Amino acid sequence: MQKILYSIFVLLLSSFMVSAQGPHIEKSEAFDEPGDGWNKVMMMKNGNTFFFHFSKKDGIEINVFDKNRKVSSTKEITSDLWETRKMKYTLIAGLYEINNEAVLFMVQTEGRLPTLYRLRFNGATGDLVKEEAVGTLPKVKVLNFGDEVNTVYIEKDKESDCYAAIFFNNQVGDKDERIKVIHFDGSHNILSNAFYDCPNDDFRFLKFIGAVVDGNKRVFLSTYGARTLRGKEGNVFISSLKAGATAFVTKPLKFTDDFKDTKSLMEYNHNSNTIQLMALSFTKGRVSYFGSGVEGNYMSIMSYIDPETLDLKSVKPVTGNKANAYVHEVINSKHDYRGLPQEMVLNKDGSTTVISEEQTQAITVDQNGNVIAAQTYLGAIGITELNADGSEKSGFAILKMQVAAGLFNPLYISSRRKGRWAYMQGGAADYNSYMSCDYVSTDKGRYIIFNDNPKNFDKDEDTKSRKAVMNINKLSTICYSLNGSIVNKFYLFGNPEDKDQSNSCHIEASDIDQATGTYATIMIERDGRDRQAKMVWVKFE
Repeated sequence: MQKILYSIFVLLLSSFMVSAQGPHIEKSEAFDEPGDGWNKVMMMKNGNTFFFHFSKKDGIEINVFDKNRKVSSTKEITSDLWETRKMKYTLIAGLYEINNEAVLFMVQTEGRLPTLYRLRFNGATGDLVKEEAVGTLPKVKVLNFGDEVNTVYIEKDKESDCYAAIFFNNQVGDKDERIKVIHFDGSHNILSNAFYDCPNDDFRFLKFIGAVVDGNKRVFLSTYGARTLRGKEGNVFISSLKAGATAFVTKPLKFTDDFKDTKSLMEYNHNSNTIQLMALSFTKGRVSYFGSGVEGNYMSIMSYIDPETLDLKSVKPVTGNKANAYVHEVINSKHDYRGLPQEMVLNKDGSTTVISEEQTQAITVDQNGNVIAAQTYLGAIGITELNADGSEKSGFAILKMQVAAGLFNPLYISSRRKGRWAYMQGGAADYNSYMSCDYVSTDKGRYIIFNDNPKNFDKDEDTKSRKAVMNINKLSTICYSLNGSIVNKFYLFGNPEDKDQSNSCHIEASDIDQATGTYATIMIERDGRDRQAKMVWVKFE
């Protein structure tokens, strides 16, 4: 009887999906599909939208769309300070609006000396205001941004224009010089500049795993240290650096004793004056400490930390039990949901949304052990709503199966939203830009966006007959609307009329304005062999 009731429920949802009214959509005039390289969209507070195109050898092209969705200026950015022909070997460390400017952070290496460059663009015209070197890592033997052995992170405060640059170099012999933090105000003045003191002299491994900036007051840091690769005496630490200080204050999260390889996301919940740290700790399987390749399971834990004392207020496991129940009870799947948390969003009502995605990596090696192919299978999406105390409020799951080229790092959705990207992460850049998913929240609902084969549109309950997404020419963008217990599904850019037509978008390039519920992306319209691009703005209620 229960399965019959759920089947009726799903049929009712299907009928509602067809009649549901979609969001308001604006489109620019058509332009040529971007060529080889990386694309990123950025909505400015003044109403303009920046479209960055990074080519492998020719530098950066910027198109600025005004409030009327028209191209107001186009700029080609080259430099004598950094090498335009080295874009293929460049790390884009972050892209943020700071003090009404679009500010791009990128890392290039000259003579094995990785250097962070800051490029500031006028928010109205796209003109380059200033470019300068901000800092360097020590000269290194190996530089691999994909493995994150030596790299730079940029974290910006969501409540102000202040930000921090974190330099991480795991090859330096002195562990007290492996992590350096520079804290900037909104005018790019340095507030503090300090090395992170290793909490334990016996640690062989020390890793930066997260940071959050509290305006011009301080920077909070999370690190993971261990004596051995297997996590002997492994611990997660929380630290703070006050503006003007030269040393960190550090405390261990005591329940993390003997944690294995750990990654984290940090947010400052100003409503409750709490640091929220969602940690992913490896539990079993094989792990590469420095690399992205994993085979096994992570456990997810949410810690609530007092920012003044760094004491632990409370801790809760992020189990995803309700998303798993949804898979069994509504989708009628026999398999458990095994999504890996990829992003967390703090909501106005004090709740937290955790976005998960199933992720399986496949590596093919030849008879000599050389890697000849690597893929990441991106499966079902999970949405878990947490109450203010960390308990599960609700959970949903959405089936999909995409095959991406190369290996995706855990927490890559969060990283992507900050504008972090590198060619050296592996995979086909243009192909992978269609993969994974996006999440938009408004006061009235939650929305999940991803590209899928139209043949899967009516197969929500049929996992065996779903077509794996492997051909970007056959994709159209799907949107799920989650409003309480009501789930609606529709084609975001219209139902493709036949198999020779499709409307898909560059998920990786997209930008989200949570304040207005607006989603901006590059849409590709295909009609047979003809393809054209448009900038699209989707306003959700």
